[in-house]
Amino acid sequence: MGNKSITGVVLAGGSSSRMGQNKALLKLDSDTMIERVVDSLQSLFGETIVVTNNEEEYSMLNNVRFVRDFKNLEVKSSLVGLYSGLISANSDYIFVVACDMPLLNIPLIEFMKDKIKNQDILIPNIKGYYEPLHAFYSKSCLNSMKNQLDQKDYKILNFFSKLNVEIIDEASIRQFDPHLNSFLNINNYEEYMEFKNKYI
Repeated sequence: MGNKSITGVVLAGGSSSRMGQNKALLKLDSDTMIERVVDSLQSLFGETIVVTNNEEEYSMLNNVRFVRDFKNLEVKSSLVGLYSGLISANSDYIFVVACDMPLLNIPLIEFMKDKIKNQDILIPNIKGYYEPLHAFYSKSCLNSMKNQLDQKDYKILNFFSKLNVEIIDEASIRQFDPHLNSFLNINNYEEYMEFKNKYI
């Protein structure tokens, strides 16, 4: 990967409306969900940023930098969080995940990280779909992101066509994560209980 530095970024700005409470704070054994995510990123990257407008909820997190969304919108937008993390990072690249992805696979992320050269984006594609919240983004994406946000277009994938995107295919991913658990997220209470019964 050369000498490029990378920051781990966790997006924790969602409303958790389907859960009825902040899912980042749900307990998985003795840790909250976001603690598991942050611990994984801190084992890989020298800087960790949590993007949230409610940092007071995350006093249990150590050695992280909190960043607020650069603008407040009437709708929740992962693109705003992604842009806010990327522009705030003290690194050439960020690796971004959501706060409700507690089964991150360290060898998979390392495999992806080792592929970084000069791409703008390095992203998994599973069953024909991108995984934009398990991906690496370069600072070179910022202008395209900002232009799209100015147009009130909040779909992350819509700026990809302007940039150098490298895809990590499903076969490569399954070498490290056969059941694709890395991409499992938890949206409602039923999924949370199913997750605890299966994995904890």
